[in-house]
Amino acid sequence: MKITLIGNCQTIALTWYLKQLNKDFDVKWIQIHGELGKKIESGFVTAKFQGKKICKIKNVQCGIKRLQVSDFVIFQNIRLSTSPHYNLKELQKHVRKGKLISISSFFYEPEDPEQKSLKGMIERAKNQNIDVPAHKIIEKHGSKITVQKKNHPHVFYFLELVREICAKTGWDYYSDDQYNQYLKEGYPFG
Repeated sequence: MKITLIGNCQTIALTWYLKQLNKDFDVKWIQIHGELGKKIESGFVTAKFQGKKICKIKNVQCGIKRLQVSDFVIFQNIRLSTSPHYNLKELQKHVRKGKLISISSFFYEPEDPEQKSLKGMIERAKNQNIDVPAHKIIEKHGSKITVQKKNHPHVFYFLELVREICAKTGWDYYSDDQYNQYLKEGYPFG
């Protein structure tokens, strides 16, 4: 099973979490500001993000090839101005056999009495027809969703995001022991 992720640092962390679901999953993250023309023999590099190994694709041509053979592509909606190669229109061209699953870009300030950032996530989820919207996870779990910074959710959010993705894909979720271990580890933002 080839699973590819595209987005910000939240999707880098999610890459690690999805790899933990099944040792046979081939999970890679595509860097949205890919390098053109740079020759990379294997097409990807293994790098560390917050202390965990993540397979990253940095070369645009390799990224496009990966999209073409992926079974699932989990992505955050990226503007054309941010990435001419991996915005939604381009993803729809390149993902031939796989299924696209969109997730929110998490941006939340729990202490804001006006809940501006939550309202913004709700609006973007509606406008972009997000498959797994962050605001639904926040609404469901309330104060259990905490953040290090506005866009760095703590581990509980990632575990519940994975749960929602598993519900959409039919993948088996973590055992209780795994869940509790990851909760204790607090990867990546506490």
